[in-house]
Amino acid sequence: MMCAMTLVRQYARSVLSAKTLLVYSFLLGFLLYMVTPFLIIFFNSFGKGWYGMRWLPQEWTLNWYQWAIEVADIPEIMKNTLVIAGIAVVISTLIALPTGWALGRRHIPGKELLTALILLPRMIPAITFALGVAKIFYGLHLVDTFLGVALAHVALAAPYAILVLSATFESLDERVLEASAVCGASPAQGFFYVILPLILPGILSSIIFTFTTSYNEFTMTLMTYGPHTVTLPVRTYLAVGEGYWEVSSAMAVILIIPSLFILFLIQRQLQPEKLVGGFKGV
Repeated sequence: MMCAMTLVRQYARSVLSAKTLLVYSFLLGFLLYMVTPFLIIFFNSFGKGWYGMRWLPQEWTLNWYQWAIEVADIPEIMKNTLVIAGIAVVISTLIALPTGWALGRRHIPGKELLTALILLPRMIPAITFALGVAKIFYGLHLVDTFLGVALAHVALAAPYAILVLSATFESLDERVLEASAVCGASPAQGFFYVILPLILPGILSSIIFTFTTSYNEFTMTLMTYGPHTVTLPVRTYLAVGEGYWEVSSAMAVILIIPSLFILFLIQRQLQPEKLVGGFKGV
C-alpha cells in the first residue's frame, strides 16, 4: 500500500513538473516571439554590413540615425506627428466628455445601437473607412492640413475615449454626489472638488489611449496627409519603399521612444492600477 502511494506521489510530481516545464517553455517562446522583432530592428538601426546568416552586424555605426535626422528631416516630421496627436487628443476629449456623461449617467433609448455606431470605425477595415474620409476631406480641402489629419485620427481615437469615460461616469457613486449637494456645494464646486478627482484617472486613461492611437496611426494618415503633414509612421513606410532598410530601422526606433516614455511614466508616476481604475470610475 505504501509503495503504491509513493508511486502515485512520484507520478503526480512528474506530471506537475512536466506541466510547469511546458508552461514556462510556452511563455519563453511567446516572449521571444514578441521581443525578437524589436531586437532585429534595434540592431539593424546600428549595424553595417549585416548580410546573410550572420547573428550580428559586422560593424556598428550611428550613420543611419544621422541620415534619418538630416536627410529624412525627422525633427520636422516628429513635430508634425506630435502636433497632430495633440489636436486629436483635445478634440477626442471634448467629444468624449459630454458623450461619455450621456451614455454613463442618462437613460438614452437605443444606447446599444448608438454605442455600436460609435465603435463602427474600429470594427470595419481601416482602409475602407479611410477611403470614405479621404473623399470627403478632398472636397472640404482638409487634406494635407493638421486639422484634417487629426480629425481623421479622431474617428479612431474618440471611441476609446468615449468607452473609457462612459464607464467612468457610470461608476460614479450617486451617494457621494448627493452628499456634496447636502453639504452645500454648488454645482461648480461639486464638479471641481468631488466629480473631477473621481473621474481624473478615467480622463488620463482616455488621453493616453487617444494619444497613442493618433501617434501610431498609419492608414488614416496615409489617405489624408500631404507634403506638409507627413508623420513618422508614414515617413518610415516611405523609407522602406525607397529601400533604405537601415534608415527605416532607425526611424522605427525613434518612433517607439515616446511610447516607451509613456510606459515609463505610467509605471513610475501614474500608478497603473489607478489608470485601470479609470475604466471603473474609481
